[in-house]
Amino acid sequence: MNLSQALDMVAKDERELQEKYLKIADQETDPFVKAFFHRIVKDAVRHEKKVYKNYEKILNTINKKTY
Repeated sequence: MNLSQALDMVAKDERELQEKYLKIADQETDPFVKAFFHRIVKDAVRHEKKVYKNYEKILNTINKKTY
């Protein structure tokens, strides 16, 4: 598995998790539980952005190296 495949796998898992919790939140009637699930999704989106940012840094470092 190369780096881009690993990133795609992580991003796919993150999106699936976000969709799962959004579906649960839509079915929930308790506003506190609903807010909790929306917070989980918000944190997952933030984590996904961090993963992409780190991925870009790694790619830039690899591209700078000359062999």
